[in-house]
Amino acid sequence: MKENAVYDVAVSFTEQSRSAVGEVVETSRQRGLTVLHGPDQTHEWWGHKDRGDLPTAPVRFFLPFVSAVDDFGAAMLRAVKNGDEHVLPVLVGELAVPAELLHPHVSYLRFDPARPDLLTDALAARVEAAESAGAERASVAEVVTGARRLISSPAVPATFSRYAEQEATLRYLGDQLTAAMPGLERSGFVGTVHRGDSRISIRVEQAGDTVYALDIQRGGIGGDETVNFVVGRHQTDTGSVCSNGWARPVYSTETGAAVLELHDFSVLGRSTGEPRVYRREDLFAALWQRINTEVAAVVR
Repeated sequence: MKENAVYDVAVSFTEQSRSAVGEVVETSRQRGLTVLHGPDQTHEWWGHKDRGDLPTAPVRFFLPFVSAVDDFGAAMLRAVKNGDEHVLPVLVGELAVPAELLHPHVSYLRFDPARPDLLTDALAARVEAAESAGAERASVAEVVTGARRLISSPAVPATFSRYAEQEATLRYLGDQLTAAMPGLERSGFVGTVHRGDSRISIRVEQAGDTVYALDIQRGGIGGDETVNFVVGRHQTDTGSVCSNGWARPVYSTETGAAVLELHDFSVLGRSTGEPRVYRREDLFAALWQRINTEVAAVVR
């Protein structure tokens, strides 16, 4: 690479396509295009060097020949979907772009080893269009490292179910509260847990007087897939609009697991209604702490 040189395209390729890509480079140069191409500049080479070790030459397009959607190929396709106009992937053979990486308004170049001239014609047309539009070149090192930094956003699994998570949450809270209630006897209180098909009823008594009541219901003001919390003794039909907070099962793409988005109106004493995310285990811990706090405040 010549110092201070600028290029129309920089090429990246796999070992399997080395020879065929060389033909495209040669025909492109014959058409007057300037091409940054080295015998060692494979996907692996571009993909594993730090920015300071990559060429800094300005290019109109970085041209990766993508024959498989591996880490490098996916990064390049993702860059296009995210709007990087300097990445111009060339699809090799019959490779199809996965739906999650497909840009709906981009016409991808395709390489047929039997007709390299067709790709050269298409590439020359793209370069001429960029020149006519006054598009700026960009440092190839910045283009490649920028594309490599893009991380795929994990998708919500097709098998995720809010209702299955609702059921699992009710079962877990019922199990944990049932196991924890005998511990109140050390403080002079009796805790009971009644578990029905659509409600868990928690009552804490002292000398026969109810000092704390909590119903955990299937469904409520947040929707029938939510878990509803009602503090105090109220009318017990499941259609009640009473709520001191409700939790909706959601899938966290950050952690790759189901969590509960709690809207707390007072069940935990926050009284904001602003959503906060809990794991199932953390929600039980917060509820149990709240129960103990309320019970401890009872005047004996």
